[in-house]
Amino acid sequence: MIIDTHIHLSPPDLVANRTPYLAGEKGLSILYSDPKSPLTSSAALLADMDAAGVDKALVMGFPWTLEDNAKRHNDWLLAEGQKYPGRLYPLAAFDPREPWAYKHAESFLKAGGFGLGELCVYDEGLTPSLLDKLAALGQLCLNFNKPMLVHVNEPIGHQYPGKAPMEISQIHALTRGCPGVKLILAHFGGGLPLLATIKKQVKEYLATTIFDTAAMPFLFQPQALAMAYDILGDRFCLGTDYPLLKTARYQKYFLDAGLSQEAIQGVLGETAKKFLEL
Repeated sequence: MIIDTHIHLSPPDLVANRTPYLAGEKGLSILYSDPKSPLTSSAALLADMDAAGVDKALVMGFPWTLEDNAKRHNDWLLAEGQKYPGRLYPLAAFDPREPWAYKHAESFLKAGGFGLGELCVYDEGLTPSLLDKLAALGQLCLNFNKPMLVHVNEPIGHQYPGKAPMEISQIHALTRGCPGVKLILAHFGGGLPLLATIKKQVKEYLATTIFDTAAMPFLFQPQALAMAYDILGDRFCLGTDYPLLKTARYQKYFLDAGLSQEAIQGVLGETAKKFLEL
């Protein structure tokens, strides 16, 4: 089984013309003001899933700042999940700092949403205030037994759209503030798994945390995944960040990392299947 835990899916009107949605939406503008930045809707996604042998996908939108935009997009994702049961699992994305965020998240989960994510903030790090809000949303997910996927990124290296000024200590604080929450940290946890290979105190807080591979081919040497896997085991899951990259790019990356076939099968789907109870 192949499960992709990190796919961005957009309503047809957004795919057709993104310009009206950019006003007042800093997060969306950072990533998608360039018309070459890809957006895709369900038909293209399902065709690519079939071609790559992907069985199930967690689908999500963007960190909307305006409540109406978040509701429109996340309601559409709920409908797509109902339209394609067993294949598409909708997560609610929004800016967690907004005053309406908690109520929106609660409504989404009550309506049958699969979880929350990708929760993103691009213009600041994981400040104490933001960590408090994420902890509250994490507790909400825990109450519903739902996962929460959070955007984190590595603190060093080249700049790119969507890279927040974030420190490893802040990412560690996020895991400590969400005990028991089914937490998925995007983008290899910003490198946190590498610290966990040498620091006992880091690993202790990762009992219910897994890490997706979104954008790893752009950000980390393949050997980084192998090193972390040796210590943490089956704590890694396929996340393509589709339509940014497709599954085949990651399959080659996992082979280049020197992972065993058993480990590759775990990353491609078995870890997510167990963690998400799919």
